[in-house]
Amino acid sequence: MFIVSVAVWLALTGVSPAASESQANRSAGLPDTAGAVVPLPSGDQIIRRMMVHSAALAQATNAPAWAYDKRMVMECLASDGKVEERDEKLYRVRIIRGVPFSRLVSVSGHDLSAAEIKQENEREAAFQKQISGRDPKKAVKQREALITEGMIARFDYQVLRRESVQGRQTIVVRFAPKPGTDSGSIQNRLLSRLAGTLWVDETTGDVARLKVQMTKELSLGLLGVLGAIKDCRMNIDSKPMADGTWLPEKTTMSLSARMLLASVRFQMQETSSNFTLEPTSEVAPQ
Repeated sequence: MFIVSVAVWLALTGVSPAASESQANRSAGLPDTAGAVVPLPSGDQIIRRMMVHSAALAQATNAPAWAYDKRMVMECLASDGKVEERDEKLYRVRIIRGVPFSRLVSVSGHDLSAAEIKQENEREAAFQKQISGRDPKKAVKQREALITEGMIARFDYQVLRRESVQGRQTIVVRFAPKPGTDSGSIQNRLLSRLAGTLWVDETTGDVARLKVQMTKELSLGLLGVLGAIKDCRMNIDSKPMADGTWLPEKTTMSLSARMLLASVRFQMQETSSNFTLEPTSEVAPQ
């Protein structure tokens, strides 16, 4: 879903400070070995760290790739909260040059058929070819053209404090849409309703945690005749690997909407395990 892509992208791009440095230092600074308060890094410094990190991943052509199992459970809920439909899928995810590829392994506990395995092989080969032939600088700048740099300017950011997450020091940043951006396409209107908090590893520039939610309802169609997205919330909690890389350990999302005259509610949970380093074998571009 688009909102998931946007939220994840926000966790991988940049931030800029909204609070004054002196106020931030007093409220969230940490003492160094001499007892002095260590200032919070500026938003520009955080951006540089995150972009350097992303660039290094994009250009690592032969480096080992992190891989893990991801179990996704999607449920459709009735008005009383009872589960009406349930879909469970298992994926094997590999991070190739900074971009995750999810290969379907099983559906509701059943292995894939020969035709489905062939389809996954073809999909992975196409992905490998695309990654091998991309321009790393363009990929980092535009996040594979999914999101442009212009989206950064749509939000206000506030650097809040330092906070330890799973033994790693992070910078906590709050983001919210700027006033006057609630117009245009559905994509633009959706972006104008996203707000949340992210935790950025101060050393590596990777993202340790993300919380994002819609701030108000989004109508679909003229005067909402097609329906409306009433609420959507997503949390991502990641786990640091031995080399400092953060990989998603648990992701939850809930969505409630009205489609024409019917109300629908969905909830999704992804849990990851079996984190391993695997050799990268990429298809050369043709």
